[in-house]
Amino acid sequence: MKNSLREEIINHPAKKLFDIVIDIESYPEYIPWCTRMIVNEKKNNEILADMYVQYKFIVSQKFGSHVKFNRDKLKIETKYIEGPLKDLTTNWKFEEINSSKSKIIFNVNFEFKNFIHQKVAETFYPLIENKMIQSFKKRANSI
Repeated sequence: MKNSLREEIINHPAKKLFDIVIDIESYPEYIPWCTRMIVNEKKNNEILADMYVQYKFIVSQKFGSHVKFNRDKLKIETKYIEGPLKDLTTNWKFEEINSSKSKIIFNVNFEFKNFIHQKVAETFYPLIENKMIQSFKKRANSI
């Protein structure tokens, strides 16, 4: 299983960044590989959703997830339900440094069902993670 923990200081309020990340319906607008997002169920602090992802030269894949979030604690946890992976969990925590600066703590664990896919994903994961974080930063700058 691949694990990555990333901490990043961003010049935006923590609540604004939380709101951007939890607004999963907007991902296709700015996450490059996200082609479609379907929210199947939405409750007070939970979302069941399917993200459709397409990388270069790879057929579109569906990733079903159960998202739990806490607006007061500025935390988001995603657990994998179905798709090409064996397992996937993500955790986001947004910590306010001051009124215009925050620290994001992003932790991800994933494992593909297929060994070869796992090794390819591990090789390219740093690039994918950087692109994703940059996409969220760009979104924050544009709002």
